[in-house]
Amino acid sequence: MNFRKIIILVLIFSFMVACVSPYYPNITKYENLLVVDGQMTNLTGPYMVKLSRTYRYDGGVGESVIGASVKIIDNTGLEVLLKEISAGVYSTVDTTFHGIPGKSYKLQIKDKNDIFESEFETIKNPLPIDKINWVYKSQDSEAPKRVQLLLDAHDPTNSTRYYGWEYIETWKFKVPLDVVRPLKPEWKTCYQTNTSAFINLGTTIERNNDVIEKQVLQTIEENTNRLYIRYSILARQYSFTEPTYRYLHNLTNLNKNQGTLFDPTPYSLTGNIKCLNNKNIPVVGYFVVAGAAEKRIFIDRSDLPKEYNPTNGFNGCSENIIYVDAKIKDYRLNRQYDSLTRLGYSVYDTVHIPICKEPIPPYPIQCTTIPGIQMSLAKSICYNCTLSGDNKIPAFWTEKNK
Repeated sequence: MNFRKIIILVLIFSFMVACVSPYYPNITKYENLLVVDGQMTNLTGPYMVKLSRTYRYDGGVGESVIGASVKIIDNTGLEVLLKEISAGVYSTVDTTFHGIPGKSYKLQIKDKNDIFESEFETIKNPLPIDKINWVYKSQDSEAPKRVQLLLDAHDPTNSTRYYGWEYIETWKFKVPLDVVRPLKPEWKTCYQTNTSAFINLGTTIERNNDVIEKQVLQTIEENTNRLYIRYSILARQYSFTEPTYRYLHNLTNLNKNQGTLFDPTPYSLTGNIKCLNNKNIPVVGYFVVAGAAEKRIFIDRSDLPKEYNPTNGFNGCSENIIYVDAKIKDYRLNRQYDSLTRLGYSVYDTVHIPICKEPIPPYPIQCTTIPGIQMSLAKSICYNCTLSGDNKIPAFWTEKNK
């Protein structure tokens, strides 16, 4: 009886597997469509528009749209041309041009025989950021020790309601090793910059008051050197129209695909751009027009609690000193040198000194000396900060108490 049950179960399972067959939907209509990624605000430009083409999932990457004519047009008829600065990337070149709150703007694209235009979008009044502060959180069930940067804002007119936040962060760092011969002080201290990967969205539409409290901008744990010396964050707060917010919100949800049964069902997301000469041609993307306000703060290592101990970012750096016969023309003949360079080490300091002729001198050290070279080797990232940052002090940078 048990054997028969097993046979029946196997047959049922085989039948279920046999019923599963791949489905290949006909989506050729959505191949090679224009993809538009553009934005403008009331802040100083330049404003960028990126044009590319859709492609099959297994077909590589999207092809850039080159040679197009791109312009921004306001509701008074003023036209501002954008110049192609790299393949598929178009930028305003008029440094005096910027969006004006209350005015409306649209994007026009001419690509070969097709003309594409966005709808007119109005720049909402930018809402100032009240303050940015940080809080320290000790290790708990949610995460290790960390510093959270939080933003507050409020609109007494209750008219903004739809928000987005981005940031640019910059931090100062120093490499642990010094290049002495030849002296390279410009390799010691640098600054690294990082931009937020996506826009955080939020709305107060379900609240009585248009108030943003403790909106998380960034969370910094101890496993980064962002807060090891001095850190700055420039927060940007967007004021969106409701259609723009809804589009970005839906786009964010569609991209949250975790590969589970509970993922949102994919659907066609309609933007604000259409093909004027052929309404049957779909267009992917959105021309975002928004009010924007910025605010910057600095955090110094001395401001942080003693319990927070960020890494310097160079825990894996080590110095290796070897001695090489000065007469050797090819240092790779030295076994230590060859082994270290194969591991990615390079010479950052040399000193001409006498060395023992014997590979391992007897003890006490008494040996015949020959002309030699003392070499200091390390990973280049450990003594040259320009490999991971910029040694030019940013124009906005200030030190504490200055």
